[in-house]
Amino acid sequence: MAFRTALERRHRKSARIALYFSLVASSLVAVVLVETIGSAVRRAEVLDAESQEWAYTDWEEDPAVKVLQGYLRVDTNWQTGSELAGAQYLAGLLEEAGIEPHLERLGEDKANLWAILEGEERGAVVLHHHIDVEPIHEPEKWDYPPFAGHIKPPWIYGRGVFDMKSLAVAQMVAVERLLASGRKPYRSILLLATGSEESGSALGTRWMLREHQELFADAWVVLTEGGVVEALNRERIKYWGIEFAQKWFAPVVACHPRRERLAEMEQDLSDLGQPLTGLALIRDVATFVSHYASTRQRPSYRDTLEDPRAFLGDPVRFRRLPSYLRALFRNELHPLRLVEDPEGGWRLEMVLHLLPGADPRAALEQLLPEWLTHGVTVEVGSPLGGFAGTDPGHPAFGILAESILDRHPGAPVGPHFLSWVATDARFFRGAGLPTFGFSPFVVLNTDTLQIDSANERMGLPGFVDGVDLMAQTLENL
Repeated sequence: MAFRTALERRHRKSARIALYFSLVASSLVAVVLVETIGSAVRRAEVLDAESQEWAYTDWEEDPAVKVLQGYLRVDTNWQTGSELAGAQYLAGLLEEAGIEPHLERLGEDKANLWAILEGEERGAVVLHHHIDVEPIHEPEKWDYPPFAGHIKPPWIYGRGVFDMKSLAVAQMVAVERLLASGRKPYRSILLLATGSEESGSALGTRWMLREHQELFADAWVVLTEGGVVEALNRERIKYWGIEFAQKWFAPVVACHPRRERLAEMEQDLSDLGQPLTGLALIRDVATFVSHYASTRQRPSYRDTLEDPRAFLGDPVRFRRLPSYLRALFRNELHPLRLVEDPEGGWRLEMVLHLLPGADPRAALEQLLPEWLTHGVTVEVGSPLGGFAGTDPGHPAFGILAESILDRHPGAPVGPHFLSWVATDARFFRGAGLPTFGFSPFVVLNTDTLQIDSANERMGLPGFVDGVDLMAQTLENL
């Protein structure tokens, strides 16, 4: 279990970075190929106008920014920080707003927190976020202390601002505004903050679903992280994705007495590459690409995705897709690290990215041929969480989309399938709860490159606008 949670944590970090890098890369390539010099000048003018707006805004006086800055100043990194301190910070905010918090302490520094607002109708809206964040691996690369919540307009810097304290604050402020309005919510609201997400969620979401089932008995929908907004600026949104499904993830470990043998196998895997056979179009991916294809500016991407079955047998066309899109149509095996085993020998830790419905062992036989593993012991674990996506036909999906369009008319809004990312949505879905990954923030694609890395930052204009969108969305639900 210790290996599995560590493996999942490293996978999620690398997967998030890879996903956002791919999105940024595809966006920038499209701009270079399609946009003219004139449009580039217009974009510069838009950015200059926005810069003028930012320059005269006192961000530190914004109530939501103050809350975010305070949360970022609490070190909740999963290794040496304190989830308990983060939960206590949130509990204090709830008490100030007149909302009763329930804090459950698990061990010295682990904790979960929840609060309930009773509504008029049955069916609760669950607003979920995780308290813990990734550790600081290279502090010397930070321009500002990672737990200072430093503001350099128009950005706020801090570990976890993307993953996922900004969304946590948006949820919190939305609940507080609803309470302050004096109106009773249409639906009950369960505000849920869990720990240990970065290390497998054993004491977080999985614990809550197992030990506090009564909290979710009347849940209508769960909103958590995983939404993907592709934007070149606040006025140019390429795709606003509401996450409804994701790949399965299974840990794999290869063991051998000699490090050199596993290093050789790792190199062989790299040389072999990911498969160009056994491609498949599953239902949830078909749903995603049917909405996503028309938003691609590059004709080769757009044409390929509009008729995906036609290219599944055409390796040349398939290779033209960026890697995060190729991952939608196949199982993949990704080596993570080669480490010394405390019990002796060495182990190569890997992760299987599986299309929902795939058999882990059958996939591994294809991706790790027997001729590569001579003399090596290989073990594969079972995927965790729920495997079926949430139907975008759920009424909550329509309300989310309408709320976005009310504030961003004309934005391309649709379902999003996460091909390289595992979130706690899988555990909620595994418990039979309709779940969507929803982000209310329009931020520059380039800023997302800092997620879980040095100088993680978020643009405050996008954050403040997103808080307003979250509040309106909660009212609409």
